[in-house]
Amino acid sequence: MASVSSNDQQQKVVQEHSVGYQQTLRHYLLRIIYFAETVYLFVYDNLGEVVCMSYVFGAAHATIASKLSMGPDLHMAEILPHTNRMILWSLSHLLIFNIQNQRHPAAVAEDLRNKPWRPLPARRITPQMTTRLMFVIYPIILLLSYHWGGMIPCLLLSFFCLWYNEWGGASDPFLKNLLNGLGFACFYAGPLEVATRYPVFAGDGKAAIWLGILCCAITTTSHTQDFRDVEGDRAVGRKTVPLVVGDTVARIMVAVGVAVWAIIACWFWGPAWTKILLAAVTGGTMVCSLFWYRTMEGDAFTWRLWAVWLLGLLILPMV
Repeated sequence: MASVSSNDQQQKVVQEHSVGYQQTLRHYLLRIIYFAETVYLFVYDNLGEVVCMSYVFGAAHATIASKLSMGPDLHMAEILPHTNRMILWSLSHLLIFNIQNQRHPAAVAEDLRNKPWRPLPARRITPQMTTRLMFVIYPIILLLSYHWGGMIPCLLLSFFCLWYNEWGGASDPFLKNLLNGLGFACFYAGPLEVATRYPVFAGDGKAAIWLGILCCAITTTSHTQDFRDVEGDRAVGRKTVPLVVGDTVARIMVAVGVAVWAIIACWFWGPAWTKILLAAVTGGTMVCSLFWYRTMEGDAFTWRLWAVWLLGLLILPMV
C-alpha cells in the first residue's frame, strides 16, 4: 500500500510539473506573439511601398547587375536564396525609422486621432520601452548590414532617419521631400547590395547614378501624397508643399517632375520605344488624374497611380 501511495504522489508531482511547464511555455509564446504583432503594427502602413518595392528593385536589378557594374548578372534561382535577407534588411530599417517617427508626443497625439491602432496610441508599448527598443535595433541593423551587405545604405539611411525625425528635417516641406527621396534610394540600394554583394558605387558608379535619378524623381513628386490631406494638414498647422506654394502650383510641379525625370530615365537607359511607351502611359495617366480629379477621393487615387508610375520607372532598365 505504501508503494502504491508513493507512486501516486510521484505521478502527481510529475503532472504538476508538466502543467507548470506548459503554462510557462504558453505564457512566453503569447508574449512573443504579442511582441511580433506590435512590431508588425509599427511597419504595417509602409510594407507595400517600402519593403515590397525595395525587394522588387533589388531582385530585378540583380538580374542586370553587369550593366550596373555590380558583378555578373544573377538568375532568379540565384536571387531567391537571398530573399529572406533582402526583406529582413528592408524590414529592420523600416522598423527603426517608424519607431523614431511615431515615438514623439506630437506624433502619438496625432495617431490617437487618425491611427489609434498603432502601438503607442493603443498602449501596446510605452514610450520608454519604445526608446529602448530603438537603441537595441540600431546595433542589430549595423551587424546585419556588415554580414549581409548594404553597409553604406545602412549608414546613410540611419543619418537621414535622424535628420528627418530628430533634427527637424520633417518640419520643412521641401527638405522633407528631399529626405524622402534620399531615404527611398537607400531602401532600394540595400537589398540590391545584399543580393549582389557589390556596393552601388562599384565600377563606374552607374547604379549610384540611377539611384540618384530615382531620388530626384521622388523628391520632386512625392508631395502628391499631400493633396489628399490638405484640410487635415491645415487644421493641425502642418506645412506641406500644396499649402506653402498653392494647390495649382504644387500640381504643376508634380507634372513637370514626372515628365522631366521620365525623359531623363529613358535617355539614361537608351530611348527604346518600349521604355518611352511605359513612361508615357504610367506618367500620363497619373498627371491626367492629378488635374482631372481634384477631390479628396481623386487625390487618394492619384497617389496610388504615383506608386504605379514609380514602379514603371523602377523596371525601366528591364523593359
